[in-house]
Amino acid sequence: MNRNIIIVVLIVLIVASLGATGVMVYNMTTKSNSLGNVVGDNQAALYKVAEPDAFAGRDKEAIDVVRNYKVLAPEYIDAVHDAIANGRSNVDVEMKQESIDDLVESQFLEKHIGMTSLKRGQWRALHLDIDEGNDPLYEVYLDYTDENVVVGPVWIVNLETNSVVARNSMARVFDRTISNYDDVESALKRSDGVVHAITSHKFDSGIDLGGVLLLYFLKKTTDPKHVDDQIIGWTVMHELDDEFSAYFQWKELNETRVAKFRFNWDTKRLTPVGLYAADLMGIGNNMQSVEPVNIYPNEYTNNLHIPRQERWPRNHACRKSDFKALCTAFVKVLEQQEFVSAMAWLLTNGEPNASRRVNSCKEKRECGWTMKIAPKAENPENNPALMEIGYKYKLNNIERSVRFLVDSEKETISPLDKLSQWAYWSVSPRT
Repeated sequence: MNRNIIIVVLIVLIVASLGATGVMVYNMTTKSNSLGNVVGDNQAALYKVAEPDAFAGRDKEAIDVVRNYKVLAPEYIDAVHDAIANGRSNVDVEMKQESIDDLVESQFLEKHIGMTSLKRGQWRALHLDIDEGNDPLYEVYLDYTDENVVVGPVWIVNLETNSVVARNSMARVFDRTISNYDDVESALKRSDGVVHAITSHKFDSGIDLGGVLLLYFLKKTTDPKHVDDQIIGWTVMHELDDEFSAYFQWKELNETRVAKFRFNWDTKRLTPVGLYAADLMGIGNNMQSVEPVNIYPNEYTNNLHIPRQERWPRNHACRKSDFKALCTAFVKVLEQQEFVSAMAWLLTNGEPNASRRVNSCKEKRECGWTMKIAPKAENPENNPALMEIGYKYKLNNIERSVRFLVDSEKETISPLDKLSQWAYWSVSPRT
């Protein structure tokens, strides 16, 4: 009798256990409006299901808001700015608005900031779903590619109010006003400053990053396997506020490689991102101490804050008008301080006691600057403003030179051969 009672109790417990398991499974799969019938009204709140975000999946709508967003026509803003700068109260250009899409299709951005190396891609959007509520904010991107790097304008869109705010400097250029005109134009020019700050980064050895890059890649040219290697150069992307991304690209063994750095304009903090950037910084950190050398002309005063002619002694030929075009071109190259610094480090070959050898090379006139009117092969139209400026040097008994075609009127610089391209693009921004 007692045995039968025990069996009955066990059966009841098993059934109860299975029943509870069934309820638990049901609780996980039943909609919230029926939970009260299963687990009781007091426990229903524990199983609350999040409501779907009403703004999710509206990427195309966010993109359309940006594309249709109206801004003052660039021609009008430029005319008003010039009138104010020249003390005029009236402008001859009619005030009108244009959509961002119209400006994009007219290649306004490419023309305004000289994005010759970039190719326009597609629009895309990212929903900024920062919590479990309804989040109307989207980031909208217009992508441009430079080899293996994607940059471009970025806007923040509020789908609840249809408001549009530029997130970076490339986006702000579309929406210039009289009040922000100078700030926008100034921000666009920061690419040069970012590259200058990065390539001027000094390691404990004394060498700067620009010199490291040039030494690293030019040493590879002695290896036949690297004969087709190529430096592409720096591409800078403004992200937000004082934050920039800088990409250094090169081709090595038929593979495009990208070293990414983050740079803060305010604090000047430089952060390598990824293996390639860390490797390049590691090369600089592991170099032995190198004594810097000076390759500026002895008679030249390297001070960008004084007029060009006054940087030369009173009796120097560059003070005379007969040599104005040639000397303007020469000084334009000398003003590329990052390039001149990188060339100086190149002459050291990374050797600790190179200054004596370099000074001897200069005394023998085997190292030094060269200037001449551009020959016909480089100047078929005989443009009197075109000059060839170069630097010749001798390293390990091998004579080499870097040469540039310089337009003294337009003040443009074009490297003339592979070595010159490597020297120039290792320290110069492409955008």
